[in-house]
Amino acid sequence: MEKKSVAALSFLFLVLFVAQEIVVTEARTCEHLADTYRGPCLTNASCDDHCKNKAHLISGTCHNYKCFCTQNC
Repeated sequence: MEKKSVAALSFLFLVLFVAQEIVVTEARTCEHLADTYRGPCLTNASCDDHCKNKAHLISGTCHNYKCFCTQNC
């Protein structure tokens, strides 16, 4: 019985060790000028709404009065 406990405990430590070694990576993102956004970009909210709902991308932000959309590369 004691051998089974030691084996189970060893297996548990092995699983925990391997789980710590697995690194979750985020997808790379790229920004590009929103070519369908019309007018000066004054609020991040309007740009974000455009990029999410019209272009079906991740998000959008204003830079120098232009709307830039973010997407996975």
